[in-house]
Amino acid sequence: MGTGRGSIWERMDRVIFFCVVGMILVGIIFVMSASFYAAKTYEVSPYYFFIRQAIWALPAMGVLIFFMMFDYTRLKDFVKPIVIITILLLVAVFIPGIGKYSGGARRWIDFRLFLFNPSELAKITVIIYLSYILAKKQSKLEDFTFGILPPLLLVAAIFFIILMQSGFSTAVLLLVVAMIMFFIGGASVKHLLSILLLSVPVLIMFIVRVAYRLDRIFAYLNPWDDPSGKGYHIIQSQQAFVNGGFLGLGLGNSIQKIKKLPTPHTDFIFSVIAEETGMLGSMILMAAFFIFFIRGMMIAVNCKDKFGQLLAFGIVSLITLHALLNMAIATGIIPTTGVSLPFISYGGSSMLMMAVGVGILLNISAQNDIRPKMQIRELENIIDEGFSSE
Repeated sequence: MGTGRGSIWERMDRVIFFCVVGMILVGIIFVMSASFYAAKTYEVSPYYFFIRQAIWALPAMGVLIFFMMFDYTRLKDFVKPIVIITILLLVAVFIPGIGKYSGGARRWIDFRLFLFNPSELAKITVIIYLSYILAKKQSKLEDFTFGILPPLLLVAAIFFIILMQSGFSTAVLLLVVAMIMFFIGGASVKHLLSILLLSVPVLIMFIVRVAYRLDRIFAYLNPWDDPSGKGYHIIQSQQAFVNGGFLGLGLGNSIQKIKKLPTPHTDFIFSVIAEETGMLGSMILMAAFFIFFIRGMMIAVNCKDKFGQLLAFGIVSLITLHALLNMAIATGIIPTTGVSLPFISYGGSSMLMMAVGVGILLNISAQNDIRPKMQIRELENIIDEGFSSE
């Protein structure tokens, strides 16, 4: 492991740090703008969501800095308790008086002062667990029974618990990130393809058995077939992009956020940003996520420690896929589902756990003394190694 001179601050990737801090600040501003009218629906103060988002930003920055300073290799010592606590919290959601049911889903634990979504913790837990187990079992990954199956069973258990909470999009996202990590970790491509093929019927079953999920697919295929019903949300979101044009209507001037977008401060906040800042603002935000992705991948590629490499790949994949899915939903590229925009959407649990991930990523950068450069050939070598494991 690198022992580069200087403090953590001097050796880590400061571009990622300022990029994420900037997105948190932008998120606070646009949560205020997007939630001002939505707050009336909940019969709370117009500044209710803005104040809570600003308050959550403080512990988020705290955990980011803590994990930035915390030696990521020590996470290996806490894998078992982290997994146990995560599963207990996921199950606690179903206990009356502890779990909270809201919006057709049971995903939150009521701590009285605040609500916490354990599925957000589960995303980071799966990344830490798989990084540890795959790095440890490098010589056994060709063997399905003793290599891939044990960690796969744990991922499957968490996957189904989240599905039972009506967290379909979260469960699928978690599964995709897990498959990426198995691939990067060196699992057989044949085994991974078999797992994905077996997963498809299960996912289709969970879509077909729930009416509103089918409705969203039909609305995606032809939103104008029912413009005031099933296709309403997609049409209104796309209208926000049309209204915004290139330079936008100005901060606070979104029209679509006023009783047209279903959740303008959470799932559809990107639509509000596009309407108020235009294509220019949207492209700047997309560029920020792109910079995070590129520099994060370079940290992963240049990390010589397999545990750290897998951690970095998992964290970068999670945050980037989150952003891509949210933006794709807002623009109507894929069917509507509940996926937040990292660091931007309203939600303390998501911001807190994403900040943990970024803190770990920055520590990997510092501990290995990585100052990312565009070493694309090394990234290609990592991918080639994954295919060669077949």
